[in-house]
Amino acid sequence: MALYTAVEFLKILIIAILAAQFSYGCAILLFEKTMLDFYEISIFEPPKNIVQKITNAFQRVTIGSGYYVYTKIGKYNWFVRKILYLFILIVQGILSIILFQIIALIFEILVPVPL
Repeated sequence: MALYTAVEFLKILIIAILAAQFSYGCAILLFEKTMLDFYEISIFEPPKNIVQKITNAFQRVTIGSGYYVYTKIGKYNWFVRKILYLFILIVQGILSIILFQIIALIFEILVPVPL
């Protein structure tokens, strides 16, 4: 029973991370400069101690993909950048759902539901 509970917790954690990545991406799409500035303020460059390194790792894992992708397409004009980013968000959302379903299936095979 404890193993099943741990697996359920891991599944919820994975959902939370994937949802945070997607929702921060949506926030970047709507509030572009504000959200990019928030991310830049929340990252320590270069990190000087272990606390700053942990903070950077947490930020990159939970909300880093949107910032990374948006800075890569930053060379395009505003309209093209928004359309590209919307397309990327749709693909990210679909891939997140597929990834979670695969992980949930693997967990289901490894740890069946207790009776």
